[in-house]
Amino acid sequence: MPLHLKPSAQAGIQGNPIFDPIGTNEYIKTELLKRGWEKNIPIPKQYNFLGTDVDFGKLGLIGESQFSNYPFLLNNTIRAELFFKAKIKFGGQNTKLVFIITKAQMFPASNSTLYYEQAIKQLKALAEYGVFDVPIRVLGLFEQVDKTVPVKWTLYGRERSRIVTHQEDIQCQISSKNKVSNRCVIRLM
Repeated sequence: MPLHLKPSAQAGIQGNPIFDPIGTNEYIKTELLKRGWEKNIPIPKQYNFLGTDVDFGKLGLIGESQFSNYPFLLNNTIRAELFFKAKIKFGGQNTKLVFIITKAQMFPASNSTLYYEQAIKQLKALAEYGVFDVPIRVLGLFEQVDKTVPVKWTLYGRERSRIVTHQEDIQCQISSKNKVSNRCVIRLM
């Protein structure tokens, strides 16, 4: 999958390339649909106080692209635990596993968004005390460092818009991690 980037709207780093959660999420959903997965599966009405849908599912497996603020990880995993214990069906079978897809800390991103290493620490601490019975897998999105990699560069209509105004395939150079932020520097080519 190509690395999806967009320009930052954050003061002080405006225009700098950052991780694009919208483009990444759409790419993942499109690819899973090709493989027989369902997307945006409604949560049963008795539990819709936990949200409107799960990102994708198939045969009792539910997946969430977790690119938003880090507290949503707990909402997604706790509600998956509820679905597991209540034997809620997704894709025709009882919930049997949840997987969370998130980006690695190496990517510059919007403030307070979850990253893989943080998700592992949070879930490991909770699992240590038996909070979950549902099997949980965390999938991290990483990229090669000190290499030129393909990028899907996307501009959106407004800061929080999902409407694409321009998109192009380009290349970028990802340099080694900054010792302070643990993030890489991305230079568009």
